[in-house]
Amino acid sequence: MKRVLGIDIGGRTTKLALVSPNGATEGITSIETSADSFLERVFAAAASLGPFEGVGISLAGFVNDERTAMFYNPNIAWLQGCPLTSAFEERFRLPVALDADSNAAALAEYRVGVGRGSKRFLSLVIGTGVGGGMVIDGEIARVAHGGLGDIGHVIVEPFGRECGSGCRGCAEATISAPAIEARAGGISVRELLARAEARDRATTEIFTEAGRLLGVAIASQAVILFPDVVSIAGGVAEAGDLLLAPAREAFHALVGPFYRDGVVIAKAALGWQAPLVGAALPLFD
Repeated sequence: MKRVLGIDIGGRTTKLALVSPNGATEGITSIETSADSFLERVFAAAASLGPFEGVGISLAGFVNDERTAMFYNPNIAWLQGCPLTSAFEERFRLPVALDADSNAAALAEYRVGVGRGSKRFLSLVIGTGVGGGMVIDGEIARVAHGGLGDIGHVIVEPFGRECGSGCRGCAEATISAPAIEARAGGISVRELLARAEARDRATTEIFTEAGRLLGVAIASQAVILFPDVVSIAGGVAEAGDLLLAPAREAFHALVGPFYRDGVVIAKAALGWQAPLVGAALPLFD
């Protein structure tokens, strides 16, 4: 295959692009993730991008064992059970691959991003929710429900804010885009990133606190998963070192040398495109 259509279905937006085997993208476009004629809008956006030889889909939430549909995500509950694989196969008459966005992001960064050469690569995606995937010796780790379970709900602030899944004080409840926006009084993450670039002090403090809590999450995961590289992807990761510097500091302060020595915490090379690219890569195998 020369080009595959990559689709990343997130809690707020769905992104599409043509993806090459080396991870390069072309024609990136996006639509709102909403129940109103969703599949028809995705089909139309896909058709506008030109010819492709397969379709790779990543989406937020848990994917069934057959990897044909998402069965749990309270942020987009209306999409639960939708037979996405068969819908795209019937529409385009092409091979289709589907996986959770956390697995797709991990695969993309492992193959063409900061995870190259890693033996135990952990990828965290921070957007509307917080998810994570892991590649161990070249294979996606599938511990529970097709992936690592739901490590975005590791507790970082006991008895803190409640997330959409009913967990209190978890990473998703405290460092996801909606959580950061709530802390900022409703200002969008996009606007906050612009303000941070302009060195607005109040905004940088918000990302510093989010980074500290991210470091707590990584510390809690590292003592169980023992990653050698941890990648941070998703829209919130665009804050760069405003987020990652306090995350590294907190991580090193919380875990002993045996667990932290040699661990690299880095912004995903593909950034928010990691799930989009990772959705397409299995079709080149």
